[in-house]
Amino acid sequence: MSKILVVEDTPEVRKIIELHLKSEKEYTVNFAFDGEEALTETEKNPPDLILLDVMMPGISGFDVCKILKNKKETQDIPIIFITALNDINDIVKGFENGGNDYVTKPFKKLELLSRIKAHLKIKNLQDDLIEKNELLKNREKHLEKLVEEKTLKIENITFAMVNALESANHLNDDDTGNHIRRVREYAKLIAEKYGCDDEFIKKINMYASLHDIGKVGIDSFLLKKTDIYTKEEREKMKDHVIIGKKMLSDENIDEFARNIAYYHHEKWDGTGYVNGLKGEKIPLEARIVSFADVYDALTTKRVYKEAFSQEKTNEIILKSKGKHFEPKIVDIYFEIEEEFIKIKKIFKNKKF
Repeated sequence: MSKILVVEDTPEVRKIIELHLKSEKEYTVNFAFDGEEALTETEKNPPDLILLDVMMPGISGFDVCKILKNKKETQDIPIIFITALNDINDIVKGFENGGNDYVTKPFKKLELLSRIKAHLKIKNLQDDLIEKNELLKNREKHLEKLVEEKTLKIENITFAMVNALESANHLNDDDTGNHIRRVREYAKLIAEKYGCDDEFIKKINMYASLHDIGKVGIDSFLLKKTDIYTKEEREKMKDHVIIGKKMLSDENIDEFARNIAYYHHEKWDGTGYVNGLKGEKIPLEARIVSFADVYDALTTKRVYKEAFSQEKTNEIILKSKGKHFEPKIVDIYFEIEEEFIKIKKIFKNKKF
């Protein structure tokens, strides 16, 4: 059974969490009531995962997280913040201090359990990888085989992370689940036709799904809003690329993934956000995913609009050539337009 430490000073919240976790019958749960007790309990009986309140008497949750992440013995324990804070600066601060995820109070049971299971799965894979690395040191005659196993395990961790974060996005936005899968397929098509090498194509197939991962830090009210955004709301939505970059900032995560999350709203003519990059200063992976993302947004129904026809979509794309999109990518799209339409039909008739 996985050991979970819940650090929460409010009795009512502790009780709710305890009921949620015990209903699964696969966790043992210990409690700490403040930061000092959390550090003592973690040192005495290291958990597999920590649910950590932010606002507590004495040491804050942010400081507890930072202390644990700076210790070799505890740095790999996944920490999920449970907090009433939802300001972008607080969310970013949580990730900067080493947090793996966060759940906003009042939280839903399904969301809480989904995030816990996802991070425990990733930790189990990481623990297995560590064990394999130890074997690698002592088994030189099997070096080649073990290196292959290690590479495969890293890929499995990556896919587990992608799936976990896709699931997290899907909880916030019903449109997102299939959208991120279609974007991955469209991006892979473009990369192949663009002439990218096999490693690039493999990476874009793996990481394109993470382009909107920062939306887990955006209020679900905004994601599901049917009216036109106000100027202030549009600015808040832009924060998802900053959050995405922070979530993927760990040195063990490929820069390729961060580039997609952070730069996919830049535009070829320099009018995009958040950096106003222009032309080839925008990483190629982000330029490709940007096109795939917009194409899917145009051709699918959203809460705020109906799907555009293929004819109308093509008209918009053509007008955006050299402005929003790299001209070469637009030319590639019109060469393989039928392949895009086939993918769209496959997803329309298939449940995921």
